[in-house]
Amino acid sequence: MSDYQGKRFKASQIPDPSKPGAAHAAQQGRTSSPQQPRAPRSVTPTSHRRQDTPAAYRPSSYSTAKKPPRSSSHAAPSDYTEPPRKKRRSIIPILLIIIGIGLIVAAAAIFINAQIGYKQAGESYQKIEEQYAPAKDASGVPVIDFNALAQTNPEVVGWIYAPGTNINYPVVQATDNSKYLNTLFDGTSNASGAIFLDYEDNAPGMVDQQTTIYGHHMNDGSMFNVISDTTDQATFDSIEYVYYITRDATYKLRPLATKVVEDTYAKARTTNFEGDDGLKNYLSEMLDGASAVASDATDRAASATKIVTLVTCRSLSLSNTRAVMVLTPVDE
Repeated sequence: MSDYQGKRFKASQIPDPSKPGAAHAAQQGRTSSPQQPRAPRSVTPTSHRRQDTPAAYRPSSYSTAKKPPRSSSHAAPSDYTEPPRKKRRSIIPILLIIIGIGLIVAAAAIFINAQIGYKQAGESYQKIEEQYAPAKDASGVPVIDFNALAQTNPEVVGWIYAPGTNINYPVVQATDNSKYLNTLFDGTSNASGAIFLDYEDNAPGMVDQQTTIYGHHMNDGSMFNVISDTTDQATFDSIEYVYYITRDATYKLRPLATKVVEDTYAKARTTNFEGDDGLKNYLSEMLDGASAVASDATDRAASATKIVTLVTCRSLSLSNTRAVMVLTPVDE
């Protein structure tokens, strides 16, 4: 225990109040001290603070002032709820949907445009057939009014007809092989084009050793679509005769063979072959690897002096191949 001056007393120095003179002795002991009296120190708790004590442990830091709420995870739960965050959508699915819709629309437009083109071409050639080839002779071959036909298109050179097929068209010849790829007989622009004689052939055809006639392979079955199908032997055999009609004559032809060749195969449009055996060698080459051949093809190829070759693309795809049907005249 300490007094106001911080002195300590032994137990034997504390006066016993029951003994006489104890109080006097105690008072005398104080006054006899050689030290100068000190001013009494404050007894408040702040008088006992050490200067090096951290502020966090000082009594003043335990004041009753209201402290701000602590933001620790141990704080009391609050009624505030953070709104859910919106999930960010990826733009890739949206782009794929847009592209898909665009492709569908484009495909639909192409399909509709093709159907319109087929309808336009079909009506045009149907009108031509009814107007310029309304009748047939006793053998079932169309009788063509070439004078009237030439008034519609002066580039007409002939007419081709294959019984049992859709082939029943006028044949034209231009100064190149491009004009009638996208032009109908009546001059209308259309992807079906027209049936045309190679521009290097001598009109009206059947003049040179080889007469080459072109036509598109249309998906609606029109033009020379069936020629492409004759790569199948059964389809080939179903075509017995083909007729090529000019102003001066009607030529009855029999299919010899159908072969698939590259579009760069120049021999398919050669008008006259070199040498006495030039045509014979060409026909032998055509029979070698042909997709479909006639039963008597070898004999007819050896004796042929003139041929008609019908050429069409294999399909509307990006294929660079052509279906080539070779026909020989029937001697009557």
